[in-house]
Amino acid sequence: MQNTANVSFANHTVSIAQAKKQLEMIITTYLEKNNEGASVIPVNRQRPIMLKGPAGIGKTDIPKQVAEKMGLGYVSYSITHHTRQSALGLPKIVTRSYNGENVSTTEYTASEIVTSVRDEIERTGNPNGILFIDEANCASETLSAPMLQLFQNKTLGQSKIPDGWILVLAGNPPEYNKSVKEFDAVTRDRLRIINIAPDSAAWLEYAAEKEIHPIITAYIASDGSKLYSFDSAENNVVTPRGWEELSITLYSYERNGFPITDDLVEQFIGMPEVAGDFYAYYCLVKETITEQEIDLVVQGKATAEIKSRLKDCTMPIRFMIIECMRRRLHSAAVHSDAKKTSQMMDNVTDFVEEVYGKNGELEVFMSGILTDGEVVKAAISNHNAKFGKYLENLTGAEANIKKKMKKTAKT
Repeated sequence: MQNTANVSFANHTVSIAQAKKQLEMIITTYLEKNNEGASVIPVNRQRPIMLKGPAGIGKTDIPKQVAEKMGLGYVSYSITHHTRQSALGLPKIVTRSYNGENVSTTEYTASEIVTSVRDEIERTGNPNGILFIDEANCASETLSAPMLQLFQNKTLGQSKIPDGWILVLAGNPPEYNKSVKEFDAVTRDRLRIINIAPDSAAWLEYAAEKEIHPIITAYIASDGSKLYSFDSAENNVVTPRGWEELSITLYSYERNGFPITDDLVEQFIGMPEVAGDFYAYYCLVKETITEQEIDLVVQGKATAEIKSRLKDCTMPIRFMIIECMRRRLHSAAVHSDAKKTSQMMDNVTDFVEEVYGKNGELEVFMSGILTDGEVVKAAISNHNAKFGKYLENLTGAEANIKKKMKKTAKT
């Protein structure tokens, strides 16, 4: 008789970007039809997708962004806001006739959640969509059985979620939320769970798109471990959500001339040591260089005094300079004409080579700028010679870049 070995599987984690891609693939397969128009994967085999990960890393944004990208309808609910009655429907007395005898009996109104889905279909005419249930593992005890019914049969009370609508859930692990109730094995066996972990590289790409404050992105770029921290003993946490909301506040305070203080930072960054470290970094940057001076650098108008000061600045400040130059080049690549963008690239390259070329830091600067896909794309399409010589060495795609540059040169 063959022995059976015990095998344990660790929870695999993915980044936010990877979770989006996985969700897109799952939804594509769930909506796939055969030649007869029936679902290739039967509806009763389409397991709900559970996005599970620490608080504040961006789980709740994923379903909406995927729905927008795929052209799907979207309805969102937090299950913690619901009682058994609102989720399942309210009882009502109706009269029915059995063998000629009228009998009063109880029925239920339609579930508020399912009604919202039907309203969305009516409003948009789109039969397909995502029903997103947030904090799914924080539902009250009275909803335990209905939640299992929802996962298994796609129904709430007497109301069925329309076919073509995919159920997506989100929840935190129990160590992050005292209200969390771990799903039992029966419930777990009806879900597809995607475990998500913070990923600084993926977040920095997101931050570039969202134009997160450059001092924040430079700070995270210099030390990715500062993106997310959790101290269960002190119940303190630092999250990507906190950094993004701090970014919005910094921009607003700077526009209005309000002071940026350490206690302001602590309102968003929940670990005092991280908040203090970032505040010190923010002050150091503000004392060393201004946004106006970065503009002069990109315009090719940096004075000798600026160059001398920035040549001697510390490495953390240099991360800030890299981020500011990358952001301006990114904006130009997306919004400006090719000539202006190429001139800015020349100016940046000249500045970096002059100021940092002899310090052995040239590749640090150029590689930091060339992590931006839009900048790389613009350098290739504009045939920028000064950036071109760094593309091959720093992007790790030498043959592909040469091929693209030759192709665009012919067209």
